[in-house]
Amino acid sequence: MDIIHRSFFDIVQNSINKTPHDSIMPLKKGYLSRISMIGTHNNVYLLFDKAFLRIFCAEFLGEENPNEQALEDMAKELANLTVGRAKVMTQELGKSFNISTPDFLGHRLIKNYDHGLHFRLNNGRCSIYIRRVD
Repeated sequence: MDIIHRSFFDIVQNSINKTPHDSIMPLKKGYLSRISMIGTHNNVYLLFDKAFLRIFCAEFLGEENPNEQALEDMAKELANLTVGRAKVMTQELGKSFNISTPDFLGHRLIKNYDHGLHFRLNNGRCSIYIRRVD
């Protein structure tokens, strides 16, 4: 989880020059994307509220009023960037895994996860969940 945490901070800071903050409040419902860490038996779920994605669309894409498709695409892109960065960080430690193409799962409630990290960025919130798959 530490690699995912550091990766998420790197991505946010390097992409939009803002620093997220750890939060104790989990986000349970929102824009849900999933990406698999192939070879680790783990799926990573990134859950965003609309405010978080709107911040990224404005800062990263220059879209002040993103439509639903742009918000969904940003949810997938953030999953890809975060887990892709974690993959690079893991390779630097001499280990490796592959990643799948990110999927947007819709506006959903998340349950049945093993670990979670929670963040806030201005008025936006994001949670990252790990679920072991066999």
